[in-house]
Amino acid sequence: MKQSIKNRRERKICVIVETVDNPKGLAFVMHGLGGYKEQPHIRSFIESFLEENFNVISFDTTNTFGESDGLYEDATVTNYYEDLEVVIEWSKKQEFYSEPFFLAGHSLGGICITLYAQKKPNKIKGLAPISTVVSGKLSLKTPKSSEWKKWKETGWNIKESSSKPVFIKKIEMVAL
Repeated sequence: MKQSIKNRRERKICVIVETVDNPKGLAFVMHGLGGYKEQPHIRSFIESFLEENFNVISFDTTNTFGESDGLYEDATVTNYYEDLEVVIEWSKKQEFYSEPFFLAGHSLGGICITLYAQKKPNKIKGLAPISTVVSGKLSLKTPKSSEWKKWKETGWNIKESSSKPVFIKKIEMVAL
């Protein structure tokens, strides 16, 4: 079931709820920077939970390439995290909601679910941070391609999206 809800800034968040009969619990699955809920690797996380008989909620954060509102260049850890909180708060009012629940997140979604678990550990049954962002500053210190150097020098990273090739990813250094 696809639904639209509003975040704290009155922007649309597109949410998908997938339910099973006699669920063992609930899982939230979150994509990474520039990702979206239908990416193949995100779908594989969702399918894993469904196969184990869990209800699953996935969503497109705002400021990404999915169906939610906002521009990619406005993406921040803060808005991704706040969207996760909004989706969980909305879920509490739904018939399928149960605690404690599982959180799975890729890349920037991984750091967001980890931050949520740190703030609200009693709500979490399990955590699956996958290829998680640890620190934007730390990433700049590790040997990377000239792309990272150019990003640091210009303040912008501009490139074609690998997950949606028709889109151009443009993000400011301050987002890290």
